[in-house]
Amino acid sequence: MLDPHSDDAALAEAIAASLYARLTDGKKKGLSSLKSLFAESSLRECLPLAESSLYNLQQMTDVFSAYRKHLDICDLDPKTKARYWEIVNSFQKWLGKRRPDATTAQEYLAYLRSQGYRPRSILLYYHALRLFLGFRGIQLNLKLRKPRELPPYHSHEEIEALIAQAEIGLYHQKPWHKERNKAMILTFCYTGVRKQELLNLRVSDIDFERRLLLVRQGKGRKDRMIPLSERLIAPLRSQCADKNARDTVYVGLNPRSVYRVITRLARACGLQGIHPHTLRHYFATRLVELGVNIRVTQELLGHADLSTTAIYLDISPMHLKSAIDALDNNAPI
Repeated sequence: MLDPHSDDAALAEAIAASLYARLTDGKKKGLSSLKSLFAESSLRECLPLAESSLYNLQQMTDVFSAYRKHLDICDLDPKTKARYWEIVNSFQKWLGKRRPDATTAQEYLAYLRSQGYRPRSILLYYHALRLFLGFRGIQLNLKLRKPRELPPYHSHEEIEALIAQAEIGLYHQKPWHKERNKAMILTFCYTGVRKQELLNLRVSDIDFERRLLLVRQGKGRKDRMIPLSERLIAPLRSQCADKNARDTVYVGLNPRSVYRVITRLARACGLQGIHPHTLRHYFATRLVELGVNIRVTQELLGHADLSTTAIYLDISPMHLKSAIDALDNNAPI
């Protein structure tokens, strides 16, 4: 009898692979038929190795190509699809000639940790790989804690300085640039919209009579209504003037240019770490500081999960002040 762990196992593997190929290509019989050909238990134990050896690079390419097509029709945000495919593609390159399965996926995640990837990035890679392996009928279930990282805090005074800088503008900006940029910053700060939601905003989405702003197909493909602040009415009217209902409110901008405009204005007034999503954080934090109900804040932000919104409770303790004031007011004299 052959020891499947000895050098002779290579011969057994080659024999098994040859027989397996003949059966599958010729008669298309099942694995059970193949097992019956081996009287020696050592050959039967070599069968998994034989099957694995038949998983060549062409088969791997076919598997990943099929998943790419599957991902294209999944009901996911386009950015999520692109990021997931980028992750799966990097996994394919890392695998080399090895089979993509739960074991190699765990090894890949361990490799990323050893390379200094942050817990939030590891979690994103895990979700992408779990979806890919699920497509192949393979379960990947790991207990990974979602990292709790607080968004940066920026005071009301800092944001007002940013708005003032938008009015002043930068050396190369024309008056209409300054007006547009101020309106854009105010929209972020007083509605909490995401960058892409702002870019998708059309004139028809703003109801000045009812003072409502409609966010169409935000994250998760959900619509939501946001009441307009009094401070935002005039700047938005100015941006909508002389435009058709289907025109976008903020013309001549894309995700990169929006980021560039806000970061340059922030640096011009001496502020660090401010970008478009920071202003969404400011909107949420400001609501919590002013005592707005957390579920109302969740609805305004368009969060699917309340726990996502609840993180803003930890940024500033101002919402707890009334509780401590109650203790002071009822303290014995």
